[in-house]
Amino acid sequence: MGEKLTIVVAMAIIMVMMPYLITMAVNGKREDNSVRLKNINTGRDVLININGKNELMDVEEYIAGVLPSVAEPDSNDEMLAAQAVAVRTQIYFLMGNETFIREENLTYEFFTKEKYIEKWGKTSYNENMPRYEKAVMSTIGKIIE
Repeated sequence: MGEKLTIVVAMAIIMVMMPYLITMAVNGKREDNSVRLKNINTGRDVLININGKNELMDVEEYIAGVLPSVAEPDSNDEMLAAQAVAVRTQIYFLMGNETFIREENLTYEFFTKEKYIEKWGKTSYNENMPRYEKAVMSTIGKIIE
């Protein structure tokens, strides 16, 4: 009787875990916000020059890159989210009905990974950039009206 109960419990656990395991096998781990930010397409872009190359970047990814210029790394998460909304609001206001804006028409400093590490160090980048990205992800599309 004990052996049958063990088999039934093991099968139940396998049946419960199977959808999760299949999902993880197909989609992989999804904790990296920077990967998700690169996949966002709001239809609003910033034309930015990085290392001498012009590229269109979704406004949400751009906001994550400018948050380090408007909020210190030791800011709390609510402050980062509020700053993300404020930055987005100003960008949308300046864009009006346009679908893109040139970086030079904005007043923000965009931080590449290299620039962030140069200013605050690699440890700070690894600890805080995910927080900046989370602030953007948690407020996507939100503006002050």
